[in-house]
Amino acid sequence: MTNKIKQRREALNLTQRQLAAMINIPYQSLQRYESGIVCPSVTTAIDIAKALKTTVEKLYPSKE
Repeated sequence: MTNKIKQRREALNLTQRQLAAMINIPYQSLQRYESGIVCPSVTTAIDIAKALKTTVEKLYPSKE
């Protein structure tokens, strides 16, 4: 699966550090979310989506 967080972040010309600072998380956490090692909490996923001016559904499409 293509990483939607990374795609959207790069489309907005943001670095991992910039996006992490916007949502007040360590950039290492963002790296793990982008690589798929860890899934963010619902609250963090919402914060990421807001910062990237998109929706959680677009970042994490349903597998159904």
